[in-house]
Parts: sequence; C-alpha cells; structure tokens
Amino acid sequence: MMTMPTISNQNGAFPLLRKTELRRLLTEQQLQELEQFCRASSKRAGSTLFRQGDPADTFHLLADGMVELRARPPGRRVYRTVELIGPSCTFGDEALFGETTYLTSSRVLETARVLALTRPAFDRLAANHPDIALGVLRCAGNCLIKTIRRSAILTQAPADVGLRMLLEELAGGNGNGAPIPVRITHAQLAGVLHVSRETVSRMLGQLASEGTVEVGRGIIRISSH
Repeated sequence: MMTMPTISNQNGAFPLLRKTELRRLLTEQQLQELEQFCRASSKRAGSTLFRQGDPADTFHLLADGMVELRARPPGRRVYRTVELIGPSCTFGDEALFGETTYLTSSRVLETARVLALTRPAFDRLAANHPDIALGVLRCAGNCLIKTIRRSAILTQAPADVGLRMLLEELAGGNGNGAPIPVRITHAQLAGVLHVSRETVSRMLGQLASEGTVEVGRGIIRISSH
C-alpha cells in the first residue's frame, strides 16, 4: 500500500487523546495508559491511510483535520465519497469489529493529526486494561451512531436542507463571524448527499446568491452568522 509522506511522527499521543471524545469516557490516568498502545502522526492533504479491500489491521481516531471515506460500489468503476470524518471521530472501525478488510478507502482532505491503534495492540489493551478497551469501543460506537443518524437525516431530508445541514456540521464555528473555509468538492458533497454533482452545483449557486456561502475551487467558505 502506497501512502504520502508523514509530516512528523514526533507528536505525543496523550495531548491528541485529550482532544478526542475519549476525554469524556476515560480518566486522565486511563488516557496516559492508552497512550502506550497508540501511535500519533500528522498526514498531509492527499495522503491515503488505507484502501478499500486492504487488511483491516488498524483503527484510527482523528484529532484534527478532515478525512474522506470513499468506496467503489459493486458493478461500478468510479469511487464515490460515502462519508466525511471530522475531528474527534473514528474511522477504520473494521479493525475492532471483526471485519477482515476495509470497506472503504480513506484520504486526507485537510492536514490531519491521527491516532492509530493496531488490532494486536487493541487485543493487548483488552487483555490488560479491559476498562480502557471498553472506552475505545464506546467512542467508536458513538461515532458510528452519529454517522448513521446523519445518513438517515440526509437521505430523507430535501436535498437543499441536507446540504445546509452538512455544510454547517463540516464548518463547525470559529466564533468571530468570519467565513469558515471547508476544503471539499462538489463531487464529494454529492456522494455524501446521494445526489448528482449538478444538483449540488445548483444548490450551492442558490446559497451563494443568498450570501450563505462563497464557492471557490475545492473550497467553500461558509458564513458563521
């Protein structure tokens, strides 16, 4: 499997663990114990962490940045975006839940700081610190529930409502009223929303005319008002 170069692997895992949802599930001491089983790294935009069909041997937790999950449906030649992973969420969960291969490919959209926990490391964690392993599983489960909830809303809501909700979620907020940049393409939005790229372009044009967004090449700036 080919990957893009790592920016740095000198970051300690503990500060990143404290930025994730695990801080709500584990104590400081437990996070320090977990640090011994994780490895932290920073990845440039464009990096591939794993590909669809690769052995599912590593679970990932995103501390910063954004990661795109892509898959090629049966009978199709083109990969489509199926999910966008934001800070504090997990991906590569197949490694913890018995899948032998990854169901999607993962690609970094914005410079990301990632925590990785291999399947053998998780097995050692479960054997020696079952309470911490349970916290990791609960964190992964919470993120999966969030994904299912969002998928259910986006597939049932009108496309324009779904697009607004998705952009607001991806943008988060910076509290100073400035437009928030989100590095994403029309095709990626179309994949998550299950609509055509043309439909996304039309809806973004409408939002731009309302002053809600500014559309650039590969970047959408969302008003925080």
